[in-house]
Amino acid sequence: MSIPQVSIPGVRFIGSGDIPVIVIHGWMAGSELFDPMIPYLDHARFTYALMDCRGYGARLNERGPFTVVQIAQDALALADEMQWATFHLLGHSMAGMAAQWLMSSCPERLESAVLLATVPASGAAVSEERRALLTTALHDQDARLALIDTNVGHTRPEKWLREVLGLSLRTTRPDVMLNYMESWIGDDFAHQVHGAKVPTLVLIGDLDPGATSVTMGQTVMRWLPNAQLKELLGVGHYPMRENPRPLVEAMEAFVSQVRDRVVA
Repeated sequence: MSIPQVSIPGVRFIGSGDIPVIVIHGWMAGSELFDPMIPYLDHARFTYALMDCRGYGARLNERGPFTVVQIAQDALALADEMQWATFHLLGHSMAGMAAQWLMSSCPERLESAVLLATVPASGAAVSEERRALLTTALHDQDARLALIDTNVGHTRPEKWLREVLGLSLRTTRPDVMLNYMESWIGDDFAHQVHGAKVPTLVLIGDLDPGATSVTMGQTVMRWLPNAQLKELLGVGHYPMRENPRPLVEAMEAFVSQVRDRVVA
């Protein structure tokens, strides 16, 4: 694949293969969250576009709106810029919710979707206690560290937790995170997603307290007729940093199968 010589703020390209995959991070940090995956990616067969959402990473000072739907629309704009008539998408957490919007709004553009620890299209169901922790974590570093620790099932060493915290603090803004949080909790377009036929892989970590098999079974797995669920063992909400190799293997195997069926 020939990558157009364009400058796209907040997008890093990995690989030069003929299978285009847009990769979008979740709420806690920018696209650097995926960096531990890079050595395991198949650079020859795939072209990956790692995209920062508005207000994150290289787009830290960019204006909103900071919503799940805007993430989806920015991914579509990126595909247009790259002249990708169709593409695959990996969306983590809130970006998985954005992927579901694309699956229902322009399914002809998506060859497949990988929903990693996804928020359902109905929005995240969070308790008042959880919401209080999320809100406090916007400005309180100790609370954010505790949130990261909870999200990985209290299994990672202090050094690992503080590395993720540092990445989060460096690549986010509290006001932006608040706006996105209101979107991935409050927005609901599940009625649009019911019956969407885009081939979908739903990936969850067995230590993730939020994106569980029960939650997925009650939402995306019920809505999407062409979805399959796979549980990654020994990881929580951030498999791309906890144990990236099994995540990459599952994702690339699925995307390759979808592509091979299309070619055949």
